[in-house]
Amino acid sequence: MPDDLLEVLPGATVPFWALVRMQIFWMLSAQQTGSVEVARTSEWTRAKELRRIVRGFLPDRWDAVRRAHRHDVAFYVSGSTLSQEGTRARNWLVDDFADAAGDALVVQVRPLPASIGAPAFRPTLSMESAIARSRWRARGTSLAPATIRSMDRLLDAFARHLDQPAGAFSAVGQRVRVTELQRPHQLGELSRLLERVKPQVVLFDNGSYSYQGEWVGLMKDAGAWVAEPQHGWIGPSHAAYNYGAVFREGLLRRALPDEVLTFGTYWSDSIRHPGVVTAIGKPHLEREAAAAEATRPRSILVVSSRTDPDATDAFVMELRAALGSTWSLVFRPHPGEFAEAVERYPRLSADPGIAVDLSPDVYESLKRSAVVIGEASTVLYEARAFGCHVIARDSPFGGDVVGEAFGRRVTDVADAVRRIEALGHGPTVDVATDPAIWAPDSVAAFRTWLGTRRAGRRAA
Repeated sequence: MPDDLLEVLPGATVPFWALVRMQIFWMLSAQQTGSVEVARTSEWTRAKELRRIVRGFLPDRWDAVRRAHRHDVAFYVSGSTLSQEGTRARNWLVDDFADAAGDALVVQVRPLPASIGAPAFRPTLSMESAIARSRWRARGTSLAPATIRSMDRLLDAFARHLDQPAGAFSAVGQRVRVTELQRPHQLGELSRLLERVKPQVVLFDNGSYSYQGEWVGLMKDAGAWVAEPQHGWIGPSHAAYNYGAVFREGLLRRALPDEVLTFGTYWSDSIRHPGVVTAIGKPHLEREAAAAEATRPRSILVVSSRTDPDATDAFVMELRAALGSTWSLVFRPHPGEFAEAVERYPRLSADPGIAVDLSPDVYESLKRSAVVIGEASTVLYEARAFGCHVIARDSPFGGDVVGEAFGRRVTDVADAVRRIEALGHGPTVDVATDPAIWAPDSVAAFRTWLGTRRAGRRAA
């Protein structure tokens, strides 16, 4: 617990460590596990930026800050967890909970409407206009030289604590300088939203990523109980959900939600979070898994975890050659790779015998799959709920994430083929589901939980 972890820079309310901790973790994790970041191709142009800013100041039916009204419950989400529902876009993470809340507002960061349709739950609004206004207001401003020096000094101190050379985290510092310029303006917009809505409870889908600490702190200042609904894999090697004693200190505790709502006790027991941890479940999975057929075609779904794309490309190609036409083979990139799938996996993308799955909802893919293969992905756990046979690939990353949850991890294609052949040739799938991983009756559990939290806020 070195003192510099608690240092707060001028104009901030949470320590600088909270703002950079996750980015440092990602950098070190990539070095140790081979996780390869997706190359982001910027489509920014002056004309696009100007149009975005102009739209931000014009009347917009989706503008959360200007259109929101009072609601007891608010969901503050990225807007990336979407599935198709007819002509509408349903947020599979929170819409079931929003329906159950009775008096709820969903606010997403991404623009509306989504490419797959307008939101299924109403009211759903967007922070896009507020972000555009913040970007405009930050133009031409700069951080004070003393603040930049303090950032560099603290980053070098953090590098020493983590046995890294001086300057190891300079790239993190460059990114943070940009976000810190916009932060005061974005928090001003969020403050106006909270003043209009006055929520008793806020569910923030990325709240435990401590770089969101100023946002979480502002929600707490507004009198809300802040909870994060689990949205993906969490476990002992995920830095956003495992904290040491220093995060019990008031300054850092401010940066994290009051509570984490998990998919089941399996996940709750695997993390070390200073907030309350409660198993609720995942309504979308519960509903979709119940609708899955008990018999499937002989289809294998290989899912990516972004680690070592060259090795994954080769694995899928070799698997295709080893299995021949006895099984159909589908490859699903990680959602963060969709736009770059062809570049990251050139061989399998060019093979007409391998289908590349870019559908919005992975559950539709799981309904059609008898076997799912992957390294370290929430999809492996979801596949069990759908009755799929799961085969985990061995890797440094996979060992930390899934361990032996799906039996011994296969080391190569020949090992995987032996596991597949051992399943026999029948099309029936295994429908056993572990309630510790996926808590049942999730909507009812949420209603009970929400009633307790709202009563607590009224009493306070």
